Amino acid sequence: MKGREIILGILKGGPHTGYEINDILQTRLNHFFDASFGMIYPTLKKLEAEKLVTKHQVTQSDKPNKNVYQITPAGEAVFLKALHEQTADEVFKSDFLMRLYFGQDLPDEEVAQFLDEEIARKTQKLLELQSQLDFWISQGMTKTQRITFDYGEAYYTATLATLKAARSNF
Repeated sequence: MKGREIILGILKGGPHTGYEINDILQTRLNHFFDASFGMIYPTLKKLEAEKLVTKHQVTQSDKPNKNVYQITPAGEAVFLKALHEQTADEVFKSDFLMRLYFGQDLPDEEVAQFLDEEIARKTQKLLELQSQLDFWISQGMTKTQRITFDYGEAYYTATLATLKAARSNF
């Protein structure tokens, strides 16, 4: 799925501001979708121009007004069509693994440090993911959304086990 369909999918769950969409992308989806804050508003603007979402401005005192976006029936149709399309093979890119692959010329101490840094990074990602579970459940996490959580947890757990075993060699 592309960013536009993902934003439509988020809005299918209810109206959201751009900030709320970013929060969902960064907390619930970041272990399997790489999105930048900079893509949200241009995408929302295009979706609005295509009449796939509507925008409602909420006036706030002592704060800037906020725009709340809602999916339209046409947007739901586009999203559902995308949901039924054939899935593409996963694209996995890892700067860490590329450097490790070509790291034969590094001294063992540097490899050990490199592994320690990645272990710390993956541990933090796993803890961040796990810390959100109760909140997501309280917000109505679906069975299929739970699978994506479990997938992410399994990925980080298996990766950490592999990295820790490799670390024992350095």
